[in-house]
Amino acid sequence: MTSMTSMKSMMRMTFSILLVAMAMPGVAGSLATADEASPPKAVPQTRRQMLDALESLKSRTPRIPLPPPDTRAAENAGPLGVVNNGLMRSHYLPAELRAGGFARQPDPALALDNQFAVELFWIVSRVNNCQYCLGHQEAKLATAGMTEAGLLALDTDWRSFPAEQQAAFAFARKLTSTPHAITDADIDALRPHFQPMQILGIAMLVARYNSTNRWTDSLGIPQEARREFRSHLTTDEQDRPSQVTIKGYPTRAGFRDFTAWKTAFDRAASRTSRLPLADAAAVAKLLATDGVTSAPRAYERLLANFPVAGSPWITQVRAAESAGQLPRDLREKIACVAARADQAWYMQHRGRQALLARGLDEQQIFALGTNLGSNLGSNPDAPPAEAVALAFTNKLTIDPQAMTDADIESLLVHFTPHQVAEIVYHVGVAAFLDRLTEAAGLGWSEEQP
Repeated sequence: MTSMTSMKSMMRMTFSILLVAMAMPGVAGSLATADEASPPKAVPQTRRQMLDALESLKSRTPRIPLPPPDTRAAENAGPLGVVNNGLMRSHYLPAELRAGGFARQPDPALALDNQFAVELFWIVSRVNNCQYCLGHQEAKLATAGMTEAGLLALDTDWRSFPAEQQAAFAFARKLTSTPHAITDADIDALRPHFQPMQILGIAMLVARYNSTNRWTDSLGIPQEARREFRSHLTTDEQDRPSQVTIKGYPTRAGFRDFTAWKTAFDRAASRTSRLPLADAAAVAKLLATDGVTSAPRAYERLLANFPVAGSPWITQVRAAESAGQLPRDLREKIACVAARADQAWYMQHRGRQALLARGLDEQQIFALGTNLGSNLGSNPDAPPAEAVALAFTNKLTIDPQAMTDADIESLLVHFTPHQVAEIVYHVGVAAFLDRLTEAAGLGWSEEQP
């Protein structure tokens, strides 16, 4: 036992030395990157390839240990039975965060067909290459009566779907891959087909699915062995190329210059929401029932439109600010770096407010999200654990398809598995809030502190 402990300590020390070496000028280029030894999953381009990938996922080794099922898991099982995602949440997250903001009950205010919502989940998962979630959504759609030919059309040719669904599918694909590029025109393209509350509901669901994908896929959660992935299509149909997936996310130029970033940031303050905001007084009353006395935030006014599907997220995000083992300042920096990566202006405002209150100045806050390509980030004075966590945040935010075993291993050098799970969780929450607030185009010039 002692020799094994020593070996693990030596491996961790060696990995830390490697990270430092990679950040030194002239050394990074001479070392093989961790991703070369641990490549990301391939992105299946056809249904044949996707079904093979879904089947292979059953034998995937999770990146942190998968706990065994227990009595509580069986009692809380949903329509898909005991699922590995639920086991991971239950084991690694504090009780306040385990629900993930989800509600199983239908929300009458959402006014969107359940099968349509699952189709959106399928598309988001296809874009993110989250094969675990794809397997689950295929099971749900099959239960709802969708044939495999329908699934093929969802992946390869949307013309068989009604015009309103085609518009929503295109919006889901764009909000997933490039949330920073959503404009008035994207929302206007939905208006002929959906009421404002329905558009807000679509944005909320797509944001939620992006959060789930980042949790299940970056942790390497294996597919449940009981699922079957077999095709009844012809060879030609199975080999039809996908029109949904993105092989490699578009590069995000971002802001390298502080002055340019600050100009854009200040301009965003005066934006007004493209989507409905619930009455602030009603939201304040809702918060008071949970013992919260601070003023409602603008994103809470979006979510409060949906008392069943949206309100749990309000409770969840508030709880995430204090629950868990991660230091609060690291949670705030994770949110800030993710918002910078997504160019989510309202959430950058929220992060900036929190970090200014912590004593950082604007230049220091800006530096947190700059030059995060290496594992040590841009600030040589930052603690190694923080630097690795923020580099991980940046990568998972921008390109979830690219995550590898080595990304989680780099966190495990500095954090326990429970803390790693919390880091992933907080990046997922940021993915949700960034997309929700950018779809709405939120500003903050009139928001109370």
